[in-house]
Amino acid sequence: MNPTSSENLPPQCRSLLETMRLSARSLPDGCTVTVGLSGGLDSVVLLHMLVCLREELGLDVHALHVHHGLSRNADDWLGFCTRLCQEWNVPFRSVKVEVKKDGLGIEAAARKARYQAFSDDPSGIIALAHHQDDQIETFMLAAVRGGGIKALAAMPPWRKLDEETQIWRPLLTFSRKELESYAAACNLPNIEDESNADTAFLRNWMRYEALPVWRERIPNFDRHVCANIRSLQTDLAILDEVVEADYQTVCQSGRFQVSRWQTFSEARRSRILWRFFKENEIVESSPRKLADFARILLEAETAQWQFGETSVCLYRDFLFILKQNQFADADWIKGKEVRGRLKDILQENGFFLVPHRNGLPESVLEKDGIIRTAGSDDMMNVGFLYKNVKKVLQENHIVPFVRKCWPIITNTDGNCIAIVNLTVSHDFQGFDGFLPVYGKFLRYKWN
Repeated sequence: MNPTSSENLPPQCRSLLETMRLSARSLPDGCTVTVGLSGGLDSVVLLHMLVCLREELGLDVHALHVHHGLSRNADDWLGFCTRLCQEWNVPFRSVKVEVKKDGLGIEAAARKARYQAFSDDPSGIIALAHHQDDQIETFMLAAVRGGGIKALAAMPPWRKLDEETQIWRPLLTFSRKELESYAAACNLPNIEDESNADTAFLRNWMRYEALPVWRERIPNFDRHVCANIRSLQTDLAILDEVVEADYQTVCQSGRFQVSRWQTFSEARRSRILWRFFKENEIVESSPRKLADFARILLEAETAQWQFGETSVCLYRDFLFILKQNQFADADWIKGKEVRGRLKDILQENGFFLVPHRNGLPESVLEKDGIIRTAGSDDMMNVGFLYKNVKKVLQENHIVPFVRKCWPIITNTDGNCIAIVNLTVSHDFQGFDGFLPVYGKFLRYKWN
């Protein structure tokens, strides 16, 4: 059936569409919703429902098909989705992804690739067709695999995928049988992924062999599991609120303060650290690594860790983060000197000049100079006393792991005339001059 409006639906479908209508009213006015369209029955029903409601609710409905290339029928599925969207007048695009296992199972690897494609979609809202039966399977798999309350809480109706994209699952209250009845009544076409019948995959085994036994043995099994999921989602929401409040307390000064973190119980300290890892996109974490990290935070005054491409430094009661690619565009960090008229090369390389009573005068900024990192022999006149530049960085409590790449300004003779963000050599100061500042490094000075 080519969807036009809800009025043309068979009577047995209207109650399901009414539930969808109530859910869709939570969407922002005039928003674009992109349906993750595999071509299977569930996603076709979801697309059909939203197309029926798009004019009434002012929705701009699109579809996205992710081509994994794992099945010999993958090109046929793409063709089916293309034709369906043409028939229903739905803007459509497809993304071909490369599924890299990287230690993951094939299902998990495909899911990772798929969600990356969702994250790259410009609409901001991705509608997925997970339903009540999927929810129950997710709960049962979490129970046998472990993962804690977050895994047992299964799939929420809304989930933030990244800063720009949200996942919306409006069919979680619908059973698979209800969706099948809707598709049959509306004569909706769909494709079937042959891998869905392969019980070598744990989810398929759960669906076709394990869950039927539970349902036969326990009356109202689905209803009880769904009630548990709702309860767990409420508990998880409360837990998230507590963890967020704890985290904000620890970061009250704008940085993660270890002494504040130490005042919490062991269980809450662990949750706060997971929140810290998530905030800073540290993905190479594990319960064992987290426990080691926590133990050192309780015992040490200074420490440094490496998690993949992220460095974490404990310094003077605070945690500091450095990403390897954070300053990839800075030539002076790579050991290359940047030469030229000082005012020009500072502005061209992301520095700005802040008025400062004892800063660099215009006469110095008009001359040629060099931006580079400090060497072991660099000295500077600080209050009529010549000091090693690295000693000055230490005395100003610059976080240790950035001292080696902290920028200094020299003249063409190699004399240090300024340490960026900190001070200007007494030999080159001018009344009402300027201090060179590099904003990305301001966070690495302990105050």
